[in-house]
This record gives sequence, structure tokens and C-alpha cells, in this order.
Amino acid sequence: MKYSPDFRPKLRAVDIIPFNWQGKEAFLLRDPLAYSENPLIVPKEMASLLLALDGKHSLRDIQVILTRQLGRLVMLEEIENFLATLEKHLFLETDYFIDKKRKLERNFSQAVVRPSSHAGQAYPREAEELKVFLNQILSLWPKRSDYFPRIIIAPHIDLQAGARTFAAAYQGLSWPKGARVIVLGTGHFLETPFSLAYKDFETPLGLVKYDREFVTELSQRVDGDLRGHEWAHKSEHSIDFQVIFLKYLLEDFWLVPILVANPQGQQQVFKKLVKALRPLIDENIYVVAGVDFCHLGLRYGDPTPASEKEKQKAKEFDFKLLQKVLAFDANGIYEMLERDDYYKVCGFGPLYLLSLIFEGERLSGRILHQEAVDFGEGSIVSLSAAAFFDKK
Repeated sequence: MKYSPDFRPKLRAVDIIPFNWQGKEAFLLRDPLAYSENPLIVPKEMASLLLALDGKHSLRDIQVILTRQLGRLVMLEEIENFLATLEKHLFLETDYFIDKKRKLERNFSQAVVRPSSHAGQAYPREAEELKVFLNQILSLWPKRSDYFPRIIIAPHIDLQAGARTFAAAYQGLSWPKGARVIVLGTGHFLETPFSLAYKDFETPLGLVKYDREFVTELSQRVDGDLRGHEWAHKSEHSIDFQVIFLKYLLEDFWLVPILVANPQGQQQVFKKLVKALRPLIDENIYVVAGVDFCHLGLRYGDPTPASEKEKQKAKEFDFKLLQKVLAFDANGIYEMLERDDYYKVCGFGPLYLLSLIFEGERLSGRILHQEAVDFGEGSIVSLSAAAFFDKK
């Protein structure tokens, strides 16, 4: 036996997605952190086994649970074979996974380029097709000239679901050639407060260079490495989506890619970063915050489906939050989002860090667009585009 009968297996935090496979109900297991690049299909009748993989139930416990659930004697060998498959796919928290994780993270850290993980899935892989795709999105907002904000807030939701809000944020963007752009992305699975990727970003439109000079100086000011949990950049889309718009519109710019986690209990860590960052911020620095706002409905753990009423409530909540963002009221943002977890704003970290960085700056901010879109059965996500301009 590979596993002891007293072994208590634990499933990693993976996505479990209802799935129809060959006409039968099943689950698709997918690793959001991409340690495992291959999804796994699991029959629906194994649901009780998946639930039992909590690190508390032994193989003997699981055998009893499955035997009762399936109405037949389930042999330990059958459970072992299933666990071996999960372990091979890196879905179990075992020594094997820890060893593979360490090697994968080391290799990624040593790589100089972050591959375009969403090309061919969220957007076209071929350059010309991607240009057409992005132009169709941008055409959803009226053309504008002399659009020269210092900061923009854009969504990071699926590009087609949030097309109009992306267009509102990016249409006509005219930052100068060679601009330095800090992109603050939401770190959905980030295990450190923030992570700066020391990497160029691959896109179908060409390579985007990260700003080595800026990053080196910032690293010296904090007296340490800013990578943190750099692996989280590998499959994260919140910066990736901003980079393709920036590459398409600007062609040539320098990137500072920073993923930001929820700041609760980490305020001093954020303020230490800002203390080092603020002296480097001048009129040649531009910022994009990749932020989605409220998440309501069945998909997000709420007991009832989200309706038009929830859409309106979400937009009203976002408007109040945006007033604090436009004023760079970091404390107000923190207090509001720490208190109101019902709305599940997916962008707490970037909004808080943005406001800390620019607190007291003389910039004029305005909301460009707000909407709430259907996203999954009985579920909605609210989105906003905003921009900040130098006061004349």
C-alpha cells in the first residue's frame, strides 16, 4: 500500500467546477495557481470523497463514507488509486506536492519572461486577431482625443463580460512613448501582501519590458527583494489583461507589475512599501489599477440569486466607495471594505495601495462608467472605470 489506512489526505484549494462529461454529470478540478497545468475530470458520485479530503478523515473513514454513499463495498485499493491520481496532478497537500512546488517556483523565479498564460483562452493568440478583438472592445466607447490621465481604474473581469467598462477606461489613452506604467493588480491567490514580478511580460503583440532601473532603485529603498510570492503572477489575469491593452495602445512603455493582496492586518507592511515608493513618483509615472468591485449571488456564496435589485445596490455601494478613492482617502477605503464584507469587493488591495501612494496629491478624479453585469447563474459583478488628471 502506498498510503497507510490512517493517512489523512487533504485536497488543496482548487477550483471544483460542475461539468458535463460524455453526457454525465461530473466535476472539473482545476488549479487556480497553475502548479498543475492539467485539469482533472471526477465523476459526480465521488463528491463525498472530495468533501472528505479535509485532512481530518483517514482512509478508513473515507472508505466508510463512500460505502454508505455508493451502496456497495468500496475497497481501500480503489481509494488509493484515486488519491494517487490526485497526487500525480498535484491536487493533494503532500510531500510530493511540496517538493514539486519548490522546484516549479524556483524555475519560474529564475525565468526572465512571464509567459502569456491567457492567450488563446481569454483573448486571441495571434497578433492580428488580438488587434481586431481589442479594437472591437474599444469601439464600445465614443472616440476621444487628448485623453491623458495620470491614473486609470479598469476592471479585470473576463474581457467580453466587462467590454464596455474596459473601453471606458482605455479608449483613446495617449501616454507618451516610453512611459513608466505601474500596474496594480488584484492578487487573487497571492500568499504575501504584495509581489513585484522581476520579469518581462510576453504578449501576442510582442514583449513588454519591466522597468529594471525603477525596480532596482525601489528594491534598494526597501532594502530587500520585492518578489514575495512571485509565482502568483504566472496565471494571474488582473495584470495580464491591462498589459495587452497598454501594449496595443502605447506599443512602447516600461512596466512595473505589482500584485496586491487584501490589506487587512497588513497596513504597516503597505505603508512601508509606500514610504519607499512615493519619492520615485513624479509626473512621468502613470498607474493602472486592475479592480473588479462587488460580487453577489450564488457563485459567490450568497444563499439567494442576485437580481436587478442587487445590481442597483452594488452600483450604489461602488459609488460611495469611489468617492473615497477619488479623494485618496486610504483610511476611509480600509474602514469601508473591512466593515462591509457582504459586497465582496475584489480590489481592496490595489485601491488601498493606490490611495496611500497618492494621498495628498493634487489630482482631479472622475468616474467614467459604472455597471453591474451577469456573471454566472444567479450572480453579478459590478465594474467601474475611473481616471485621475493633473489639476490645471
